[in-house]
Formats: sequence, C-alpha cells, structure tokens
Amino acid sequence: MGNYKTGLETKYKIYTISKQLFYENGFIKTTLAEIARESGTNKAMVAYYFKNKNNLALEVYNEYMVANKVKTQNAINEKFPGCNVMLKTAIEYRVQNRSCRLNRHLNQFYHELCDMNIFMKNESATVGFVENINRSYKLGLSRLEVKALALANLAVVHGLHVARDDGYLDCSSEYIAELEIRLLFQSLNFDHDQIEECLDESRRMIDKIKISVDKNFAVI
Repeated sequence: MGNYKTGLETKYKIYTISKQLFYENGFIKTTLAEIARESGTNKAMVAYYFKNKNNLALEVYNEYMVANKVKTQNAINEKFPGCNVMLKTAIEYRVQNRSCRLNRHLNQFYHELCDMNIFMKNESATVGFVENINRSYKLGLSRLEVKALALANLAVVHGLHVARDDGYLDCSSEYIAELEIRLLFQSLNFDHDQIEECLDESRRMIDKIKISVDKNFAVI
C-alpha cells in the first residue's frame, strides 16, 4: 500500500512539474531531463509513468480541454438554459479561440503540439467535439469517420492560424474561429442556414461567457 501511494505521489509530482514547464517554456523547449530534474526523479521514472514527452503533453492538454469544456458548459447552462449541442459546440470553439488569443502560453503550447503532429498520433480531446455531435444528432458516423473528420478540421484550422501569423491571411482570430465552426458543421453536412444561425447566435452569446486561462493552464 505504501509503495502504491508513493508511486501515485511521484507520478503526480512529475505531471505537476511538467504542466508548469510546458506552460512557462512551451512544449519544444521543455525536455524530459528538465522534467526529471525539477521533479526530483530521473528520465527512466518519467518514461515509466508516461512513456514519453508527447504523452505527457497530451495529458496536460486534454486535462485543460476537459476543464475548459466543463467550465464552459456550466456557464452556458447558467446563462442560456436549453441551449442545443450545436450552439454549445460553437460557443466552446469561440471560448477556446479567445483563450488562445489572450494567453500566449496556451497559444504557444497548442500550436507547438500541432506543429509536432502530436494530435495526429494520439487520441485527443478534439475528437470528443465531433463524437458528441455525432451522438446528439444521430449522424451515424463510425469511430474512424469521427477521428478522421476531427483531425482534418484540426489540420485545416492550424494551417489557417499559421497563414495568419505569417501575414499571408489578413484576418482576425475571431474570423478564423467562425471559419473553424463553419468548416466543422459543413463537414458534418449541416444545413447552410442552420450553420449561419448558429454563428449569429453564438456571436451574440460569447461575451456573456466569462472564462479565461490562468497560470499552468488553470481554467477560471
């Protein structure tokens, strides 16, 4: 029992230190050696609990995404009771876009994970958005189709952000958020008017959802 408790404490310490380092330095500059040193362990122990840096980073990102989703859903239910899944998803996308825009640490971490294709190699919370819509609207998509659509949308949106940051696209991040929402629902064959109505409504509602990201990816 004592060894089990010690193991959990060690794993938690490694994870907590990793989250701090990823937040402060980003994914690329953070090394396993640094994580081991700061957590008082060693690289072998980090690998034992998490296998590699990619898995660690994905756990940190997924934890953030789950916390962001729960916080956003609670705020939507409080401010806009009876809101449908499509509209909730659009608001969640807008919240995520706004959080990245306002928190440079989150923005850097997210785009470095995209640059390193971490989301393309592992299961991420992004797939959950599509799966939730698939179940709620009984679209009948297979698990493979859900994952493929989620990854395709993720790749396109990341490319748009890169093009914007490099000056090729002259547009706001809010425009890209709307394009991301539109592309998602178009890929799921939602009606054009339904999509535009969702965009209009979510645009009016987003300012009433007061959610932000603090140090170490804490959602507040």
